[in-house]
Order: sequence, then C-alpha cells, then structure tokens
Amino acid sequence: MGFLSPSSSICYFTITGTLDAHKQAQLPSLLAEEGFRSIEQSAEELSTGWVESGNYDSGDFVTPDSCRRDQHLTFTLRQDRRRIPGALLKRQVMLLSEQFLAEKPTLNFVPKAEKEQIRDRARNQLLARTLPTPAFYDVVWDTQQQLLRFCSLGQNAIDSFQGLFHQTFPGLRLQLLHPLARAAQILPEQLKPRLLQADQAQGDSLLEKIEANRWLGCDFLQWLLYRTLNSDSRYQVSAPGPLLENQPFVAFLDNRVVLVGGGHEGMQKIVVAGPQDHYLEVKAALKQGKHIEEATLHFQLNDEDEGWKLTLKGDRFQFGSYRTPMIRPDSDPSDDPQAELEAAFYTKLAAIEEGEQMFNSLLKGFLELRLSEDWATINSSITAWLEE
Repeated sequence: MGFLSPSSSICYFTITGTLDAHKQAQLPSLLAEEGFRSIEQSAEELSTGWVESGNYDSGDFVTPDSCRRDQHLTFTLRQDRRRIPGALLKRQVMLLSEQFLAEKPTLNFVPKAEKEQIRDRARNQLLARTLPTPAFYDVVWDTQQQLLRFCSLGQNAIDSFQGLFHQTFPGLRLQLLHPLARAAQILPEQLKPRLLQADQAQGDSLLEKIEANRWLGCDFLQWLLYRTLNSDSRYQVSAPGPLLENQPFVAFLDNRVVLVGGGHEGMQKIVVAGPQDHYLEVKAALKQGKHIEEATLHFQLNDEDEGWKLTLKGDRFQFGSYRTPMIRPDSDPSDDPQAELEAAFYTKLAAIEEGEQMFNSLLKGFLELRLSEDWATINSSITAWLEE
C-alpha cells in the first residue's frame, strides 16, 4: 500500500551525507537518470526504476514539483517483474524436448548440454508471452531531519530500494533506523551513556546491532503489555513533533501478539489474535521463556477519534499496517488535481508524524525506566504478575 493509503507499512532509514544546493537542484535529473523503463514490449524479466509519486507511469521528473514537497522529497520505486509458474515452464521444456528427440531419432534422451539450452529457450518463449506484474513502493525523504520513510517491509523490496538509492545518490549512505539508534535519538543526553553501556553488540555492524539488542524490543513490548492490563494506559507527549508537549494520549497493546522462543524441538512461534481480556495464553508463553516479537499497538488522543494503529516489529521497530486517522481535505470539482494531491500528502504526513511522536514518547518513557535503578523493582513486579 502507498503512503497516501489509509494503512501502509513503513521502514525507517537515516541518511548520512549532504546534498548541496546545486545537487538538490539536480534531483529531478538524477531521479530521471534511473527512471523506470517499461518492459511490456520486450521479453526482459525485470525492470526497476523511479517514478513520480503522483504518476506511476512517468519516470521523467520534468520539474522540481514532480518530486518536492517543501522539505520533503517524494518519489516511488517501481518494479515490474515477469513470473513464470514452475509447472508451465516444466511443460514447455517437455514439449521442446519431445520436439528435439523427434528431430533426432537416433537419440533416446536429450543430452545434458542441449537440455540446458532447451530450458533457456523455453523460459525466453514464455517470458515473451507473459505480461509483467508491477509493484510500487513510495518514498518520503525529509531532507531537514535526514529521515527517510520507505513504504514496504519486504526484504527483497528493501534490498532493491537500497541498491537503486545508492546508485542514484552515490554520495549518500542509508542506515536502517534500528531500535538502539532510535533510542539514541530520543533519549536526553544524560541517559545516553547508560544506553551505550546496555548495548550488547560487540561490533558496529548493523546486523550485530540488531541481533544483539533484541532485548530492547522484547522488554518494551512486555512492559507495554503489563501496563495495558495494569494501568489506565495514559501517557504524555514528551518527544518532539507536531503535537504539544505534555499533551495527554492513550497507548495500549491489543488484537495480535506474536511470541517466539526455543523449545525441545527448536524455535517456536505462537500467534495470539483477537481481543483478549487477560492474555492468559500470552502470559503462559512468557513464563515459559518466550518473548514478544511483534504486537499491535493503538494510540488515541481522545475517546472520540479513530486513533492510530500499527503492528510493531520488535527486532527492527518497523511499522507494519500503520493506519492513521485520515481527514480528507475539502475538494471542489474546479480544484487543481495537483493541489489536491499536495493537500492530501500534507494531511497524511501530519497524521503519520503525530503517531510517530506518540510512539517515540512511549518509548522514551520506557527507556527512562529501563535504564534507571528502579528497573529491578519494576521487573520484579512484572515477574510476579506473570506468576499470578
């Protein structure tokens, strides 16, 4: 789903390096150089490139307005791929093999080298007869905060995006905003040394930072579950963003919880879905040593609004199925379509940022407890609650 959809998944990146005024002026041409090129009239298997967010068929980026919204750059990764079902390929290979043997009556079977050529020929024939399937992934890049939102959590899509981004902007570097990096962004300076001490990674590689610090997401989600069932779920805005400081909001965990952990027969996964009263199944799994890997979070500013909803991936703090309240701008048949598109973008962006601000405030409150001397007492209370 795209950025303007009611619900979209978002993977967060930070960007190191800068674009000077000259480079920023060249952005449309840089994107156009790696613009999407159609493969509908060819037999190519894959085509990947940038297109305009408001026009998925155009990779020209003729004007700056085609990719700029004030401090934000918006564009879309388009990837068209032809896929051939295995059974169809097998049948085509069989037909071509039978044709080959009919022309070579002295042979009882197709030689190995010829078999490979037949397979390639069968594949090319089927590719030429197959329409490519398009996929679109929106990109929203805040050039002031150097924060980039990529609207997909699929690893293949993320890998394609990173490769094309670095090819388009060789002077810039993308860095996944993993839990420890997000924590370092929102914590006050006096707590950052404690966060550094809590870092369990032995090196600086991204994968090690993620794998060695899974405790952050696990502890955060377990604490939030405890708070959901044992408090009024009320918090205050404490992170920067569009909402007012100290503005009250409600946050709770509900609907879906995924737990993982080792068992006698290897790694196990438990999915608990649907409204829960006491989360007895989840508590039983936590007592057995399993950890919450992902869960559905809800945010509300008041009891009347629709609220925000997202599935938090605890290992990387990615937002899956991130739904925001959508207030559609007033429109008139005489309005400029481009102006309507921009109004919809700013409305959606504001809702996205408000939800992110509430999440960061919730995470900041947890970290201030987790890194304090009071955590041992809080953790004991959680353990006692699990034993009830």
